Amino acid sequence: MKKILLRSVATAVLAAASGSFASTRPNIIMFLVDDLGWNHISSPAATLGNVHEVVHTPHIAQLAENGLSFTHAYASPNCAPTRAAMLTGQYSARKNNQVYAVLSLNRYDRKGGVTEEQAKFRGPEQTMDVAVEAVTVAEALKKNGYTTAHLGKYHCGGHDSQDTMPENAGFDINVGGWKKGHHNACFAKKKGDKWAFGNLGLGAFTPYAAPYDQAYVREHGFPDSLIGTPKHVSDAVGDAMEDTIEKLAAGANPFYFQFHTFAVHGPLGARPDLKAAARARLGADADDEAVEYSGFLSSVDLNLKRLLAAVNDPNGDGDTSDSIKDNTLILFSSDNGAAFQGAAPLRGHKGMFTEGGLRVPLIAYWPGKIAAGTVTDRMVYSTDFYPTYLDLAGATWRPDPATHPLDGESFAEVLMNPTLKKNREPIYYLFPGYLDKKRATPCVVTLDQVGGKRYKLFYFYETNSRELYCLSDDIGEEKDIFAENPEIVSVLARKTDAWLRQQDSTWKPVFPIHKKTGKSAGPPPVL
Repeated sequence: MKKILLRSVATAVLAAASGSFASTRPNIIMFLVDDLGWNHISSPAATLGNVHEVVHTPHIAQLAENGLSFTHAYASPNCAPTRAAMLTGQYSARKNNQVYAVLSLNRYDRKGGVTEEQAKFRGPEQTMDVAVEAVTVAEALKKNGYTTAHLGKYHCGGHDSQDTMPENAGFDINVGGWKKGHHNACFAKKKGDKWAFGNLGLGAFTPYAAPYDQAYVREHGFPDSLIGTPKHVSDAVGDAMEDTIEKLAAGANPFYFQFHTFAVHGPLGARPDLKAAARARLGADADDEAVEYSGFLSSVDLNLKRLLAAVNDPNGDGDTSDSIKDNTLILFSSDNGAAFQGAAPLRGHKGMFTEGGLRVPLIAYWPGKIAAGTVTDRMVYSTDFYPTYLDLAGATWRPDPATHPLDGESFAEVLMNPTLKKNREPIYYLFPGYLDKKRATPCVVTLDQVGGKRYKLFYFYETNSRELYCLSDDIGEEKDIFAENPEIVSVLARKTDAWLRQQDSTWKPVFPIHKKTGKSAGPPPVL
């Protein structure tokens, strides 16, 4: 079993931080769910009234009622580039990032999408790991006096070198973070006289793999029918989370904690009681995937319940005198769009650059600081978390913009003032390759506000064509309005070209490569 690594933390506290958030310096917890769709939470406010019919997440809904919901939060269409963007605060085109997709940019299709033979391009080489030279968000927060921890799925380190593992990228504690992106099974298995989750997290969750016993189910309010049955992966992750919160809360410094679950990535597998409850909710005729998914998602909802309880009572002894609730910011989000059950009325799903693949839930909760039941339509992208955390930490230290510029924009002010009307700069996507399962092909995508409305411009390399959608009027991207809006297209296209062609020693975009000539396709043609 890989040891949980807890490096010594400097005892000296940094001088009083400057800036409007210096007096608070909250603990920061990012609860990141894997493959959770934008409207796969039971919150009408967070989903603009579009709660998916199969979901039942009362604790996530309560978090939204007690906090701030971002209705227009965006990630990448699959997990690794989102996590790399959050870790670096940078687009994939920066030399310290270079993570564009999971596995490869040449995942051609064999079942109805673009095949390798049909494709006009091939994807360039990319990395799966954030560069050793990157100044990660963990390293930056440590410079600002924070203790840092990661638990669960990491997926953007450890592929090529141990130097990119979380414990070597600024995290004082690493529980199970490495290169692998998902679990192989949802339940622990017995090998010899030992229960384990295979090699999940390099064995970090093995200490939590024993079957349910009476004391455990009583403590957590689970049914007695679970006693003696194999432990579910979400419960083991929850156990590790509680232990990590206890360690962090006992320290003298504020902390940053990445709590990244393996759910609800496949393979799907719901705990028996949660699956039965989902079947009862959805009806006998509901399809098996919907029931399994709904039950699996319920385990995420219960993990949030446990997280909130741990923050209020870190020692778990019933005495809340050591509560850290009032000085802890909890953020809840997802790494990409829905992998299961779709995201209607959004178009598409995980792996696509339509809204169903990119838009994700985002809720912020900080009692006494963030007003309950508030909503904002400010756009947020994965790169924005890093500068936001720095602002909240007081930002006495920031990475040198000459060697590690931040592409994100802080939304710290919005947390305190959700009605603040301060538009974010455009969100850009450069994707130079192919994803299987009829998903993404080489493209450039821009999201921006023009004349008080949100627009989304696509450029597709395969067809040398563009499409334009007004998301303010057409959330499902059903009507391409490219032809009748040349001025808007021109504005967005010029901004995109300037973004792609910016001159900076850290800016290293890669583009699709023409199969016939072997040359880079470069940025889209200038309009």
